[in-house]
Amino acid sequence: MDRRSLVYIAIFGTLWGICEATIGTTLHLLHIPLAGAILASIGMSIVLIARVYNPVRGATLLMALIAASIKMLSFSTVKLGPFVAIVIEGLLLEMVLTIQGTGRMAFMTSAIIVAIYPIFQTIMTKSIMFGSSFVPVILELVEGFSQRVGYQAGWLMLGLYLLIHFLFAFTAMIFSWKIIQRLKSDLEPV
Repeated sequence: MDRRSLVYIAIFGTLWGICEATIGTTLHLLHIPLAGAILASIGMSIVLIARVYNPVRGATLLMALIAASIKMLSFSTVKLGPFVAIVIEGLLLEMVLTIQGTGRMAFMTSAIIVAIYPIFQTIMTKSIMFGSSFVPVILELVEGFSQRVGYQAGWLMLGLYLLIHFLFAFTAMIFSWKIIQRLKSDLEPV
């Protein structure tokens, strides 16, 4: 890895980490719903743009490690959950971008992963930390939606929840793609 690649990794990893630390902390303090989906989408946008200009294998994972470290240091106490979540998101995006490159299909695959990952992470965390099995965790998630809304619409709310995650991720993906296309056209020699 050359010096230029390391500078890109440091800059974009730091940018991602600062977004996680500032926007993330604000969203969580204000109890904004879907904070994870918003943060994952922001992180994905940063990674996709950075990876187009620094197509070095392993760059995304290194950016995730920097971002996760900044996020972890932003708390007054060390919280392992956000650190692990950011690193796993970076690892998943690294795999997609290494296998598929930085074309439109890779962007779409990244958006799908970012849309599903926060939900999967919640289910896995509850399964691992509390010893629950997969199906009861999903049913508990649906029941939690039903209790919040006040009527038995848990499955409908879960579907809406998934749709919103996909909307955030695909909006971020389209935004990233448009920025990259705009930068390419602006940077082309006349």
